[in-house]
Amino acid sequence: MRKRTGSFLQNHSLSLAAIGIVLMWIVLYRFGDPKSHWGSFFGNAIADWTGVVVTVIATKHLYEMGSAESRQPSRIFVGKFAETIRDHSLTIFLVLTGAAWIVLYVRIGDSSFPPRSTV
Repeated sequence: MRKRTGSFLQNHSLSLAAIGIVLMWIVLYRFGDPKSHWGSFFGNAIADWTGVVVTVIATKHLYEMGSAESRQPSRIFVGKFAETIRDHSLTIFLVLTGAAWIVLYVRIGDSSFPPRSTV
C-alpha cells in the first residue's frame, strides 16, 4: 500500500472543487427554468462538469496500462484474468458507464418535443 503525503484537502482538492462546481450547476438548474436559454445552459453545464468529475476520480483511482496519467498499480495479481482487469480497469469502467448512460438516455427519451399523438 502506498503512503499518502499531505492533508486530506491537498489529496482531494481537485475532486472536491469539481464536485462543488457540479453542485452549483445543479442548484442553478433546479431554481431556473429548464426551458429557458439559461436553464438549457445549466443543464449542459451539469453534463459537462459531471464528465470532469468522472474523469478526475476515475483516473485517480483506476489504472490503464501504458497511460502516463494513470496511477501506478501497487499490487501484482497472480492470475492472467485479474492482471488484465487491473491493466485495463479505466477503459472497462468508462465503457460500462458509457453503456449505462446510453441505456438511460434511450429509456428517458427526448423531452424537448411534445409527445406525438397515437390517433
